[in-house]
Amino acid sequence: MERSTYRKKTAPQPVVPAGPCKVFHKGDTVIYGANRICEIEEITSQSFCGETREYYVLRSVYCSGETVFVPTDSAALTGKMYPALTRDEIDSLLTALPPAIPAWIDSDEERKARFAEILTSGDRQALIGMVRALHEHKQQQEKRGKKLHLADERCYREGEKLLHEEFAHVLQIPPDQVADYIRERLEA
Repeated sequence: MERSTYRKKTAPQPVVPAGPCKVFHKGDTVIYGANRICEIEEITSQSFCGETREYYVLRSVYCSGETVFVPTDSAALTGKMYPALTRDEIDSLLTALPPAIPAWIDSDEERKARFAEILTSGDRQALIGMVRALHEHKQQQEKRGKKLHLADERCYREGEKLLHEEFAHVLQIPPDQVADYIRERLEA
């Protein structure tokens, strides 16, 4: 049997950019790593360990009380911040989705590495493709009386949560209504 892979046709985006720092402004909504969707509450100077630097102060939208300080002069850390999509970008993304679900990666190690890359890349199209592939594989496994591997289940939940939180915030709907919104757009 031929080994299938799920690969983007373009080169993967580096997790840490080599160039200058990304620039954001107070009030911007961004995606930032495990903290997911955040709003830049302020940009302030702070002293940590005797060093004064300027920081983006990120407040998590869905985890109240969670605050993250990101140095504005750190390309490595600002490179992990992505602007949230707009409503038009979400609709365009959903309209442009290919009808075919991406091929499943048979190798556990390759799949785990690829999914980890997708979860941190900021590439929403790849993220939707990953969630679709995992959803399809989950349904196939359930028909056989089996479950997803634990790592696959974690990626599925994390990917779905990332999409649902971002889409819900941008579309101003509850996260549990995002799946219906996506279904409606795909069927239109």
